[in-house]
Amino acid sequence: MQLAFSNDRLSSRMQFDPFATGEPEVESSVIEWLLHDDQVMRECFTHAAEILKSVTGAAITAITLLDEEYQHYRAEVGMAMPLVTRARSLADYAVRDAELFVIEDAHSDTRFGECMLVQRHPFVRFYAAIALRAPNGEIVGALCAMGPSPGRLDAGQRAVFYHLRAMIENDLKMRTATAIDPLTQLYNRRFLLESVTRRWKEARNGDVMGSVVVDVDWFKQYNDTYGHQAGDHCLRKVASVMQAAAYGERVIVGRMGGEEFGLLMLRAGPAALENTLEALRQGVEDLAIEHRASPLGTVTVSVGAALTRITETSRPAYRDGFASADRALYRSKHGGRNQVTMA
Repeated sequence: MQLAFSNDRLSSRMQFDPFATGEPEVESSVIEWLLHDDQVMRECFTHAAEILKSVTGAAITAITLLDEEYQHYRAEVGMAMPLVTRARSLADYAVRDAELFVIEDAHSDTRFGECMLVQRHPFVRFYAAIALRAPNGEIVGALCAMGPSPGRLDAGQRAVFYHLRAMIENDLKMRTATAIDPLTQLYNRRFLLESVTRRWKEARNGDVMGSVVVDVDWFKQYNDTYGHQAGDHCLRKVASVMQAAAYGERVIVGRMGGEEFGLLMLRAGPAALENTLEALRQGVEDLAIEHRASPLGTVTVSVGAALTRITETSRPAYRDGFASADRALYRSKHGGRNQVTMA
């Protein structure tokens, strides 16, 4: 596989111009989306944290987001909070309870001896939090208030936690309806392209961005052979592999439409991008989904990708990375499919 940096302009061959205008086994991308700092939800989080601080008088209020490994703070009011491992976070205890979780004095409860916020600055003693859920029921984090002294909540203050949770979850429901593809639970076309455009413009000179287009091989024939219900199931399984590739905050992935997906890898290096895409391709092949209408016998994907180094010249040309990736995809398909090709 040969890797090259590309700033190519759109070719006349281009048919793919992205900027022209679930099931339990599929992990929701709501957490990934929120970690990419959606502006609408960021404003909602900030308002909620400020209201909570005003009502409770707590030293610190915040929204926490929980992925499998870490607790991420958003919209902190009162103090900038550090990244904390989920296993040593107070929020991990809070989200196990459907109701408001309150610790009046963490120093008197042996359960929290290993929690970082108790043992280190700001040396939390009072802590209250309520779990936040995505529209699909997935826990995404918590609304919390905390302070370095013991504390209590009266009935009115407790009620505010429930009111603010309802407000946040309602905003989250409306926002995800415009950002998440309902079939695959990946970002939809519109939100993906908004995110790609914003990230490209925010990149620093010298950053390398990896633009990727993925297409399910012989998918029309799959639908014709097995039916559209089976086709939808197939796309959800493939999407689960895509989501696994979107680790941390370095990969943005979404469904462009039909059987086509787009990815943007932030601060991409040639080796890292190659490894990620080869793992993605192999992951789909390892699903071993039968495909009698494919010469390969199972469902596979073809991948095209391009690397673009950000400069003042290339910064406005955010379309070009995907144009180059699509040309690489064309070569993957005409080279036998089930392969990764770099521009």
